Amino acid sequence: MLWILAVSAGEVFEDLPQAYVGQILADAVGSGTMRSVLMLRGRATRWLADDFPGWVEVAVTDVDGVVHRFTEKAAVIDADDRLHARAQYPVDIEVACRPHTRHVRRDEAINVVDLSPWGGGEVGSRYAVTRDLLSWRAPGVHSDLSVRARQATALVTFRRWREEVGLDAVDLASLEDHLWEWMTVGPETFRAWYESHPLAAMGEGEQLPRTVRDAVAGRGIGQDSIRDAVHALVAITYGGLFGGIESDWSLGELETVGRFTARHGVPLASADEFVDSLWIDDDWGRPDDALVARWRESR
Repeated sequence: MLWILAVSAGEVFEDLPQAYVGQILADAVGSGTMRSVLMLRGRATRWLADDFPGWVEVAVTDVDGVVHRFTEKAAVIDADDRLHARAQYPVDIEVACRPHTRHVRRDEAINVVDLSPWGGGEVGSRYAVTRDLLSWRAPGVHSDLSVRARQATALVTFRRWREEVGLDAVDLASLEDHLWEWMTVGPETFRAWYESHPLAAMGEGEQLPRTVRDAVAGRGIGQDSIRDAVHALVAITYGGLFGGIESDWSLGELETVGRFTARHGVPLASADEFVDSLWIDDDWGRPDDALVARWRESR
């Protein structure tokens, strides 16, 4: 299995004996200093070179049957010492990937991913793959989550921030309620929901209502920064309602909310709280009432 490193594998392994590499990976996983991510099944097809830390050819196959081949360090994709010069190739492996889009082709769900967390593959390339080639393991990262789960993450974080700074603003509380309602809105109630809150229609750069501006005035919070945070909070959902949805869009808005709240000591809520709704299973997500209620109760 591949695990993501905080620095490049070359920096980590450059001066270490080969025997220590697998143990370093295992120890880091056990200590929680590495995080697992979405994984794409592939194969190590052959051993290429003994140059430290050992190099293998990796192949992944897309939905059209095209085989993509690239080179990677054996130690980075193998913590169990299965990949070596005398191994019987091919060897089944998993490589880390990041989701971009999801669509249906001939009644089959197709996920488009890249290998950017890992740094492998063809630079800038995206791969369309079937759901059965993807796996996921906790702990989660925010890119794993469906749009509704990302919206829930932002709402829980924003509420925690308001509680931390003591900001009791009716307009913001009602906006949170409005965005929570989206979780279970159906086609028959969509239009009424969509048009029901003025802050959701606020254009980028527009001022917040005076009641909100007055509430934040004495708390050392910049008017522009909270306006941008509110815009991002809304855009996680509203930004993708009328067109093809890209994972990066809602993820970027979520990160904007997180940067704002972090300045006041409130980090983004952990993705682990929302992993019951994953992008690879349904990009928008379909949480039921019970799951939404559990998300809302997260403290």
